[in-house]
Order: sequence, then C-alpha cells, then structure tokens
Amino acid sequence: MSDETGARQVGAPDGNLVLDLFVLDQRMGALLDAALGPTGVRPAEYAVYSQLGAGPLTPTQLCDRLGVSRSTMTGHLAALQRRGDTERVPDPRDGRSYRVELTASGRERLEACRPHFRAALARLVHHLGGDTTAHREMVRAVDAAAARAIADLLHESAEPR
Repeated sequence: MSDETGARQVGAPDGNLVLDLFVLDQRMGALLDAALGPTGVRPAEYAVYSQLGAGPLTPTQLCDRLGVSRSTMTGHLAALQRRGDTERVPDPRDGRSYRVELTASGRERLEACRPHFRAALARLVHHLGGDTTAHREMVRAVDAAAARAIADLLHESAEPR
C-alpha cells in the first residue's frame, strides 16, 4: 500500500481520482478491520448486519443499499446464516420472494459490534474536524457521478460499431 518512502498513493501527482478512491477504500477496510477484529465480524458482514438491524429486507434490497452484486451478497448472507444470525421469512408483498431478518443471536451480535464500529467512526470524525456534512455530500456527489459514468460506459458498449 505504500512506496519505499511510506507515502500512500492518494493525492499523488501521478495518480487520479479513481486510483485515490481505490486506495481510500483499502484504508477504510483497514480501519473497520481494526475496529471489528475483536468481534470476529468482517466489515462487509457488519454492513449487512447494520442494514438488517432496521428490519427485514430482501436480498435485492440489501444489494441495492450496499452496492454489491447478488453473488457477493449471497456469500455475506451465507456467513451470517452459518452463525445462526439470520433467517428467511416470506415476503408479504411477493409470495415468490423472501426477506432476511436477524435472529435473536444476530441482534446480539450486531449490538456487540456497534460500540467497535462507533469507536472507529468517532475517531475518523474527530480527525476530520468534527462536522462531516461536507465530506458526506462530496461522497454522495462522487457516487452519483460514478453511477452516471457507469451508465455512459454501458450505453456506449451496447451501441453497434
């Protein structure tokens, strides 16, 4: 992650925004690994627990909320299910579908993870100066721009040559 001087690539003159964001993603993963390590829950799994903590969701809803593929979500859900932390319940709006909800042990695990996550978040917010409103707005803008760039590329690749 570092060159021989220990400097990271983020903001380097020979870099670019996409590479900076890739490296930042690695840093955020390391932050959450450090925070959640004692719990045995991986950061991506915690993201699923946190979404299910608000109530049952379909796998598709989880994919949409977390921006992951169906196959990636299937792996995360399998890990939670192996722990006995989730169960499938019928979707009352669509008999062909199901929702995933936390079991009692899943809610306990989420509650055990939350202080670790919140400690990491508090440290990050502290080092950002306390108010993250502008930072979060920038992240939303980058996310929206990336979605438009993906749509452009997909549209271009679908056009006959």
